[in-house]
Parts: sequence; structure tokens; C-alpha cells
Amino acid sequence: MSKSAQPSDLPRQGFVAVAMIMASILTAFDIRTASIGLPDLRGAFGLSFDEGAWLSTFATAPQILVAPCIGWLIGVFGVRKVMIAPTVFYGLLSLAIPFVQGFPSLVVLHALRALVLGIFVGATLLVAFRNLDRKYWIFALSFYVLRIPFAQNLGLYTAGSYSQTIGWQWLYWQGAVVAPVIAILFWYGARPTPVDRQLLHSADWGGMALFGVALTTLYFALDQGNRLDWFRSGYVVSLLAATAFLVCVFLWHETRVKEPWAHVSILYQRNIALGFAAIACFMIASLGSSLLEPNFLISVARLRPEQSGDFTAPYAILLLLLATAAAVTLVRTVKQRATLTIGFSCFALSAWLGTQLTSLWSLPEFRLIVVLQTFGEEIVFLAAVATLFSNVNPARAISLVAYVQVMRLICSETVATTMTTWVRQREQLHSYLIGLHVTGTTPGWNSMVAQLGTGSMPAVSQAQAAKRGIGILATIVQREANVLAYIDGFWITFIAAVAGLIVVSLMKPSPSHPLTMR
Repeated sequence: MSKSAQPSDLPRQGFVAVAMIMASILTAFDIRTASIGLPDLRGAFGLSFDEGAWLSTFATAPQILVAPCIGWLIGVFGVRKVMIAPTVFYGLLSLAIPFVQGFPSLVVLHALRALVLGIFVGATLLVAFRNLDRKYWIFALSFYVLRIPFAQNLGLYTAGSYSQTIGWQWLYWQGAVVAPVIAILFWYGARPTPVDRQLLHSADWGGMALFGVALTTLYFALDQGNRLDWFRSGYVVSLLAATAFLVCVFLWHETRVKEPWAHVSILYQRNIALGFAAIACFMIASLGSSLLEPNFLISVARLRPEQSGDFTAPYAILLLLLATAAAVTLVRTVKQRATLTIGFSCFALSAWLGTQLTSLWSLPEFRLIVVLQTFGEEIVFLAAVATLFSNVNPARAISLVAYVQVMRLICSETVATTMTTWVRQREQLHSYLIGLHVTGTTPGWNSMVAQLGTGSMPAVSQAQAAKRGIGILATIVQREANVLAYIDGFWITFIAAVAGLIVVSLMKPSPSHPLTMR
């Protein structure tokens, strides 16, 4: 860990801090824009729906293969050796992908690009703690947290804007522009460090390999599960079984090696276990703004991504800065437990507002929800991560970073795919239940269908009006079923926020730590 820096170190620390912030935000932004812009990418590359789904999976899954062990690699080889070359490679890949044709080539390049993205975010926390003065740790952590709402808000607007203005290629070229700047900042900011031979000699290669492969396998199952209908797919079942086997082997392996890399015993401490539970509740509660709101605006309000991001784009920077400042102030004054309580209360209120959803809602009705969610995301995640690091033995910080990456990637994917499945199944159920009350025996059926069928086209035959009216009625039923399904989704986020408050009530006060001290 870094000690107090001399004045001459301040420019170097500034370079490292800016590079770290840019790399972490670029990763989140890249993933978000690619996800939102996937329909445009399918059209540009001439991919089928299934090929687009596989491309999305390969563009994310390899992150998990490397992200958990990046902290250890930086501890052995140093920041410059680990970060600079991959950053340049990422820029080259981002520049080249729009010119590539053929699905196999696209998959390979996206997988390589995802490996580099895994390095970026996996390195962020340890780079901060090793290269910055302790009094700046809380600010580095706050910007690490900032990347989540930043990508959710501005990424939604930017992805749609690229396709409508300067071209879909900028979904990739944005990274090619930023990557060289990050590499230069790391070159000038990070000190050359010798290889830690002792740590390298005691490397737990087997543990790192088993952990990374198990999580990657699980991600493939989760990301494809909703499309392939989960346990009805032999592919998904096989991946889940392989994951369970690899996890068991990993746990057995970690009990036998002399110096385990990420032994699960790190989770035995009360506040650390509860801190991870709080992050899990946070992941679910934050789905209101990251998944439910944008999907509702697209599927029910019929807005394009750049339209659904129209509110957040002009005000997002100010809103995020205010939320970040509030989170840092709360962590340093009222400490973690009270801060978590405030953050989960924001989530609970925003989720309750979401349960008042109707088919008439559009951007203005979501504004208060977006504000509350943004404050909740900054406050809760910052306080939860501060709780983890203030309760861990510094000698085991590398292991903790590995599990933080698990929560970031696996937990977020698990809750997102589960919520997507929940909303889809609830829409089917509500559609069926509403349909039971809209049949040919419903009083006034004929006049209702005729009125819907004529509408603004009175000069049509009775048969044409009936056919057209039934089609419009089916659309209305589907719309209302979608609304009810999204309301059910907001109730899940409300329950998660309440569960988060219960988790916080079980925490003990955390010891003093540079993250929480003025």
C-alpha cells in the first residue's frame, strides 16, 4: 500500500489517477454502448439474431477469465508491465474490428478485446492503493463507482446517437481514441518496479486457472440461458454442471496449496460477508435504472435508445458529480452503515415510485426515479466497498479484489438475466390473465371491436373493421401485460432495497481506515 507521497510525487500520482479513471470508465462505457447498440451491430455485420447473441457473450465473458487475477499480476510485475501493452493492443483491436467481415473473425477479435477490458477494471482498485497517497484513496474509489451510473446514463444516449449521426463504427473507435492517452498516462505515472520473485515463486496458478475458467463457464450459461430457455437447454445444463464441478475442484485445491491465492476463508469475517451481501442487494436494486426503465421506454413507450437517454444526457454529468460528492461526504462523516442506510432508502423510494407505472409513462415520469437511483448507486456501492476494504487484513487485499471482480461481473450478470427472465414470464402470465377477460363472450365485445377497427378509418367494411379491431386489441393487451410485468420487476427491486437495509442492520461498526478518514 502507498504511504504519504512527497510533493514531487503528485504529478505522477495525478497521471496514474487519471489513467485509472479513464480505463475503468472506458470499460463500463464500452460494454454498455455495445449492449445497447447490438441491433445496429447485427445489421452492420450482417449477423442473425443468434449470431448477435453469441457475439455479445464473447465480447464480455473473457473479462472474467482474467479480471480476478489482475490484482495478483500487478503485485508481481507492477503497473507498467501489466497495463501499457494491453492498452495499446486494445486500441488497435478497436480500430480494426469495424473493417472485419465474417462471424468467426468477429468472435475472436471481440474475445481478445474483452480480455483487455478485464485487465482494465480488474486493475483499478489495486493500482489506486499502490500508487496514490492514502488521502486520495476515497476519491479514486468514488470514480471507480462513478463508472456504473455514468455508463448506464450516457452510454444509453451515446450508443443510439452514434448510429444515427457519425456512424456505428464509433462504438469501437471511441476506445481507439482514448486507449493511447491511457497508455501514455500510465507510462509517465507508474514507477518501474522489479518483479516480485517471492510472490511469483509461490504463485497459485492452478487456483487462478480453475477460478477464472469456472466463472467464465458460468457466465456463458447465464448470458445464453434466457435465450435458450434455461434448464430446457442441454447446453445450459452442461455449462452449469461444469461450473459446479470446477468450483468444487477450486475449493478443494485452495485447501491443499501452501499459499492459496483466493481462499474462501476471506469471506468468513462478518462485515466482509455482509458487505458482499449488500453489494448483491445493490445489484438487484439498481436494475430499476439499468434494465427496467430503458427496456420499458423501448418496448412500451417505443423510443429509440438515444431518445430514452435524452433526459440523462444533458444533466448526467452534474447529477453524477453531485451524487459522488454526497457519497464521499457521507462515508467520511456518518460512516459506512449510516451511508448504506441512506443509499438503500433512495433505492426503496425509487422502486416504490416505479410500481406506480402506467402505459402513459415516458421520460418525464422517470426523472425522479433516475435521480434517486443515481444517488443510491453512488452511495451504496462506495460505502459497501469501503466496508470491505476497511475490514480486510491488508495482506489479503489481493484475494478481496478477486472476489470484488466476481461480484462485479457474475453477480451483475446473474441478477440481470434473472430479471429479464422474470419480466418475460410475468408478461406471458399477465397476457394470459388479461386475455381471459377479453373474449367473444365479453359484454359489448362486438361494438368494442368495431369501434377499435374503424377508428380514424370509418370507410371500411364490417369484416375489415372486426379484423383490424382484434389486432389493435391484441396490441393493447400485450402493452398492458408488459406494464404489469415491469411493475412486478420494480417490486423485486423494492424487496432487494429492503433486504439491503436488513443486511446493513446486521453489520458491526467498521474499524478506522484511510478510505473513511478525513
